[in-house]
Amino acid sequence: MEFMNEIDQLGKISIKKTTISLPFKDAKADQAQIQLPVQEMKSINIRLKLKKRFKVNKNGLMMNLSGCIMLSNSNLLIADYLVSNVIMEYRKDGKHIRDIPCSGKPFDLTVIDTDRIAVSYGISKYIDILNMKNNTVDRKVQFDNSCYGISYQDNKLFISTGGIVIIDITGEVLKTLDTNNGLYLETTIDKIYFAVKRDHTIHCISMAGEEIWVHKVESLVDPMGITVDDYQNVFVVDRNSNLLKVIQHDGRANKKSTKRNGRYARTICATLQQRQKNITSV
Repeated sequence: MEFMNEIDQLGKISIKKTTISLPFKDAKADQAQIQLPVQEMKSINIRLKLKKRFKVNKNGLMMNLSGCIMLSNSNLLIADYLVSNVIMEYRKDGKHIRDIPCSGKPFDLTVIDTDRIAVSYGISKYIDILNMKNNTVDRKVQFDNSCYGISYQDNKLFISTGGIVIIDITGEVLKTLDTNNGLYLETTIDKIYFAVKRDHTIHCISMAGEEIWVHKVESLVDPMGITVDDYQNVFVVDRNSNLLKVIQHDGRANKKSTKRNGRYARTICATLQQRQKNITSV
């Protein structure tokens, strides 16, 4: 304590402010900045070429070929709405392979997987899930209204029946869309397509039923089958004019194909495999 009392100060503390400039630099400042464009859906120049025409065997006095689907092996399944209890299978070269038994007069068809298809039965007001491997009905689902166009997407079935009813493959109703759609419909991963005869229009809606685009085609008199390609261009068969209408993916433009010879075209299907693209109408 005596030592501390004898000392006046131990040292001095001073603060001096100095302004400096350090050369901070962004490490990427001298690098080229590349703006990556968002890839847009491609609009393609569609040219149709007749690959094969063949006659379908009659199972009665008259025919009403109301539905067709193309399998992954390019075989065709064809529904005749005037003939009960049979779906016809043909090879792409026109050779008849077999008749697949079904439970009524089939109207439209859609592929679920390699073994199963779903079939609608028009005014009979029900659909079947058929196992083609053992020719059995896996499930039957009854509805309040006639069942016409049918499409499969993402473990769901979309049925044109008093609007669009969406069910899972167990038959449970997931959603009903209050739409004034026509007989046929088609789906992609996130969209539903259909034609309306009354106002000559093609409609594209979301899975929630929200309108994405509507395209009016005055020459579209009696639209029937509808399908969509890899680029979401839409193909619609007009039974009255025998023309195939093609609508661009964004609904902004359309073109028509060469007129078909022979009877009215009613339905259309497509296979859009990586190496082979086919549009089939019956």
